[in-house]
Order: sequence, then C-alpha cells, then structure tokens
Amino acid sequence: MMEATQFKDSKGNIWTLAINIGHYLAMKSKLGIDITESFNSDDNWMTKLASHDNIEILLSMIDIILDSERESRGMTLDQMYEGFDGEVVAEATSALIEGIVLFLPAHKRKALRLIVDSVNVGMERAILLIEKEEMELRENMVPRIDEELLKLSKKQ
Repeated sequence: MMEATQFKDSKGNIWTLAINIGHYLAMKSKLGIDITESFNSDDNWMTKLASHDNIEILLSMIDIILDSERESRGMTLDQMYEGFDGEVVAEATSALIEGIVLFLPAHKRKALRLIVDSVNVGMERAILLIEKEEMELRENMVPRIDEELLKLSKKQ
C-alpha cells in the first residue's frame, strides 16, 4: 500500500513527495511560494493547487521535490513526465498536498486540512450539480452554441 505522500505514474513508477527544508527553501526562492504561509495570501496558491486550477504550480513543485529521486533513477524530466496523465496529475496533487500538510508545524496542519477539505467538498458539489443538471444544461446550451456558430459562419 502506498503512503499518502506517494503516487504512481502511468508507467508504474512510485514517486514520493516528502518535503524537507531543502525543498522548502527551493520552492521559496525559485517559485516565490512559502508553503508555511498557505493561509496568508490573497492569491492563494494552495486553493488553486487543491482545485487542480494551476498545473504549472503543481509541476514546478513536483520538479523541485522529485529532482534527486528522478536523477537517482537516471531519468530526465521529460522521461518522468511521459508517465504523467490527467489521473496521475490528480493523484500527484493529493500526494503533494499531504506532503505539505505533513511538513507544516502541528498547529497549522488542522487549518490547512480544513481549507483543502472545503475546496474538495466544493468541487464534489459542483460535479454533482453538473451531473444532476446535465440534461437540462445540454438542452439549453446546445441551441445557444449552434446559434453562435451560425453567427460566426455568416461573418466569414
């Protein structure tokens, strides 16, 4: 069984996103992200990460954390990414968030888990609503899309 900070890529490689002080300092200097201050930002990178809204942040953080592990396997960054697809990115996001939570001092862990859980609940509710209303959305949206496409084709 994998640990919460691990994910498996589509090629079967298991990667571990355990964060140490070196990773923390590299993320702060290279990305401008202080993972210990995930609550103090108007542009909350953690919310974007948890909602899968910024893959660039995710991949940049993964690059930093997995650099040594990747090199020890004799892999280039491109070779590592060959094993990443949408499902792997989702699993890597969860593993990274868990790694960040475990890196934080105990007094910040509970608050961060609350933020992440809130984002996850919001996403789950949005998906349920979309699934529930899918037919109605299709019935309403398809004619509108067709109408807009017709307008565009007349302009050309």
